[in-house]
Amino acid sequence: MRSTPPLAGTAKGASWYVLKGCKMPPADRDEQSLHALQQALQDKIGTRRYRQWFGGNARFAIERDTLLVQVASPYLLNWIERNYRTTLKDLCTVHFGPQVRVVTSVASGDAIRDTPPADVAAADGVVTLSEVPADVVAETVPLPSVARSTARDPKTRGRRLSRLSDFVTGPCNELAFAAARQVIDQPDDLSTVFIQANIGNGKTHLLEAIQYELRRAGAGSQTLLMTADQFTSYFMQAMSTRTTPSFRARFHGIDVLLLDDIDFLENKKGTQDELLQIMKRLEQQGGQVIVTSNRHPRLLTRMSEELVSRFQAGLVCRVESPSESVRREIVQRHATRQRVTLSTGAVNFIVDRFSRNVRELEGAVNVLAVWSRMQQRKIGTTNAREVLGRLERDCLKIIRLTDVEQVVCETFGLAQQDLRGTSKKQSITRPRMLAMYLARRLASLPYSEIGEHFGKRNHSTVMSAERRISRDLETGTFVKLGGEQVPLKELLLTLEDRIKAV
Repeated sequence: MRSTPPLAGTAKGASWYVLKGCKMPPADRDEQSLHALQQALQDKIGTRRYRQWFGGNARFAIERDTLLVQVASPYLLNWIERNYRTTLKDLCTVHFGPQVRVVTSVASGDAIRDTPPADVAAADGVVTLSEVPADVVAETVPLPSVARSTARDPKTRGRRLSRLSDFVTGPCNELAFAAARQVIDQPDDLSTVFIQANIGNGKTHLLEAIQYELRRAGAGSQTLLMTADQFTSYFMQAMSTRTTPSFRARFHGIDVLLLDDIDFLENKKGTQDELLQIMKRLEQQGGQVIVTSNRHPRLLTRMSEELVSRFQAGLVCRVESPSESVRREIVQRHATRQRVTLSTGAVNFIVDRFSRNVRELEGAVNVLAVWSRMQQRKIGTTNAREVLGRLERDCLKIIRLTDVEQVVCETFGLAQQDLRGTSKKQSITRPRMLAMYLARRLASLPYSEIGEHFGKRNHSTVMSAERRISRDLETGTFVKLGGEQVPLKELLLTLEDRIKAV
């Protein structure tokens, strides 16, 4: 056993000990009794649990008629109070007498680490029930650790966090980039930022870059970056184990919450309500919430109205598919990182062929880099066409009428029979026309087959729907969705991306 200096704010002269497995007993009687109490606690709850909840995470001291137990965080304090207070009181009575009371508190010093127990936390900060020992499940719902800004360059575990300097900017994304820059440089100006982008166009990149820059700036702010999927999992664990106070405690003191893929929360009312309360607390404390989504807030038709209104009240910025100049810069930068030389023709081929998102561009360069090393040959236009052509043929996706129907129904809250039925309500006829237009555009099916699928209609009905939607696109028509007027062009882009992802 080893003694350590008293913590800040504790009574002068108190003796502090952390059990480290040493066999040597302390010299005086109180210290001997304190050591015996710690050893008895370890015997009572088991060595593994003791190490998880007390070893290195707690300090014990005896002063007059009080046993002082200080722990690293509110997270630990909550669980020790809930699960071990009675045990501590009983042991205290045995070793010090019934007159001694137990006082637990959170330490203010740096000597006790403020993280979940090492035996419980997963390497990447994500814990599932399968990763937690069965007898500990009821005791813990750890979240990713909070990142506090420090003056030195942060050393992160796992893959390297994205940087703003790596983000290629252009007219397609400059507003989102400027918003990220403002969050870092002038955090008081924006309370909520909503970044909308299709899959693979840099949403997560911007979130990681914001966290990295805030930590690097050393401004003292605390950030928490997680996906909406993770947020939901942790909250559901907390609900099932009745540990919601501990879950909520992890968001206290947060300055910036970065939440990726917020649309995952659709149709999850309880989780949406919990997020709303966290956002309200952050707003009251002058904090910030940065979220990303594949869709505009107005298209989150199964999200609570209050959440949607808060997203819209902040800064909503869309990241478009990369323009030609941005795609070219991305290909050249990634080729440099992969240490592969691409001819001008090869670069042009990649830029022209892969225009939907950044991931496709980087994936194409990765394939060519591996091929180049394997064949020990440079990449020219012919090689790029041959290698990537085979890749494209392997990845061809056939879009079915049912894929189009499913996405349109989910977006507008309709049933399949509505699109196939005879109703002439505008709330149904407009989605039906959109489904016909998209089926023709994405599946390239004959008019007659599309008409047959949507209620045995003739080919002229489908042709009329196609002409009507094309005309509305040219005139910049808006479509009513979820009580909001949404630009038709924006809606079609979102529907196309969702259909291709089905």
